[in-house]
Amino acid sequence: MGRPIRVSIPRHVLSSENPVRQEYLSTIANMDLSIELFTPDPPGGHGPLGSFLNEEQYNESAVKHASQRDLDVESVHCTPLLSGCSSSGGKACADKVLDAQLGFQDRESGRDADDDGVSRYSYCDPSVFVFHPPRTYANENADLQRRRKRLVATLGNALYRLESNENLDSVPALTIENVCPRGPFEYLLTEASDVAKFEKARADLQREQPEDVEVPPVQFTVDLGHAPNPLAMLDAVGCPAHVHLHGSLPITETNRLQSIRDKYGIGEDALRGLKEPPGEVQHLPPQDGQHDLDRIVEVLVSLGYSGPVDLELAPPFRTSETLRKTIDALRTAGW
Repeated sequence: MGRPIRVSIPRHVLSSENPVRQEYLSTIANMDLSIELFTPDPPGGHGPLGSFLNEEQYNESAVKHASQRDLDVESVHCTPLLSGCSSSGGKACADKVLDAQLGFQDRESGRDADDDGVSRYSYCDPSVFVFHPPRTYANENADLQRRRKRLVATLGNALYRLESNENLDSVPALTIENVCPRGPFEYLLTEASDVAKFEKARADLQREQPEDVEVPPVQFTVDLGHAPNPLAMLDAVGCPAHVHLHGSLPITETNRLQSIRDKYGIGEDALRGLKEPPGEVQHLPPQDGQHDLDRIVEVLVSLGYSGPVDLELAPPFRTSETLRKTIDALRTAGW
């Protein structure tokens, strides 16, 4: 038995009736792997609480589907924390986590209720919660370092809120993930050099606090597929809190991309939809990417990382056969 491996599963896939997807999920369970639940924004609801209630309901339904398939949700991957640099960011961040872990029940359920007549109960207990950092339009000329400082405060305040919540069985690690540039946006975490900027932001914020207040360290999910130089990103972070893994190839590598299409029996359109602005096709099986999988595993081990590598495979590669090949490649590389 090697080191832990986790598989990223979008919420809607857990309820899919597609036989290929059902076999894929069964293979994950049969190989005794856990999953990371990817939770894109749900459809908007009706009324002032519609969107909020939908988020909780969609998450609970997805966790229920996972449980029925003997799949443990051990981490949750959220969409960008758009309000993470605002004064209300701490509450928004904590609410996202609570919606992924707690459901609602009224007084008639027989459970103890809060003062508002609604009780919350735990249905999910992930160890890690992953956020994409907020983004801003490049033409806004925003002070990115000030935004990093605000995000550090948001994560610290959210953690305090969660640790004070008696309904939670445990509080997950709150992490931010490096992303690749997209569209007309600027991001707070894309390059290895951005890690030091977050460390400075935390130090600056700490100096402003009373002596008895400690600002929690920033915890990182390192996405090795999105990092321009994954080894440099790992060197900057040190031992990460969490790892996402997928392969990437420059679109100029036409021969290698054609060999991938042939190997997995997929059409050109399938890969065209995976192109990212840096000029790469991403979310490929990691063994087919441009980076040395053996070296990545070697560095993770040398850093003392003992958590899971979380596979983020694009839809064309979410098949039982591809998953088995990918697990074999990871085990051969020493994971």
